Amino acid sequence: MNWFHNLTVKRFKERFSNSISNEEGSANLEKGKRLFLSHQFQEALLHLDNAINSGFENDAYVIRGNCFQKLDYHYHAIEDFDKAIEIEPLQFSIYYNRAVSKKAILDFTGQIEDLHNAIYYYKKNPNIENHFLKTFETDLLAAKMNIEGLKQNMHEVRKAPSLEIKSLIKDSLYLIKKVKLRNVKVN
Repeated sequence: MNWFHNLTVKRFKERFSNSISNEEGSANLEKGKRLFLSHQFQEALLHLDNAINSGFENDAYVIRGNCFQKLDYHYHAIEDFDKAIEIEPLQFSIYYNRAVSKKAILDFTGQIEDLHNAIYYYKKNPNIENHFLKTFETDLLAAKMNIEGLKQNMHEVRKAPSLEIKSLIKDSLYLIKKVKLRNVKVN
C-alpha cells in the first residue's frame, strides 16, 4: 500500500510542478513579447529563453529569432527560424524572416529559396495584401541584382547554381504575378 501512496504523491508533485512551469513559461513569453515590442531586445532574450525552456516554443522561437535579427545575430536568428518552421511549416512570415537573415549573411541562394517558400505559402492565405506581394517582388529583384553583381566580380563563373537561382527567381516572380491576378479577380 505504501507504493500506491508514493505513486500518488509523485503524480501530484508532477502535476503541481507542471502547472507552475506552464504559468512561468506563459508569463516569460508575455514579458518577452512586451520587451521585444518596446525594443529591449537583450532583456527579451532572457525571458524568451525561459519560455522555451518551459515548453512555450511556438511563438517564442519566432520572437527570439526577431530579437536576434535586431541585434544582428543572424546565424542565431536563422537557427530559431529553422526551429519555428519545424513547428509551424506553413507560416509564410517565418520563411520571410529567415530570408532577411540569410540576406544579411550574404546567402542569396537561401534567401531566394525562403522568399519562394514565403510566396508559396502566402498565396494560400485567404486575405492577400498587395504590399506583401510588392515586398516579396522587391526583395527578389534586389537578390537578383546582388547575385548578378557577385557573378561579375567572381573570377570563376559557375553556371549550374546560377541557372538554378535564376530559375527559382523566375518561378517566384511568376507566383507573385499569378497571386496578383487572382487577387484582382476576387476583388
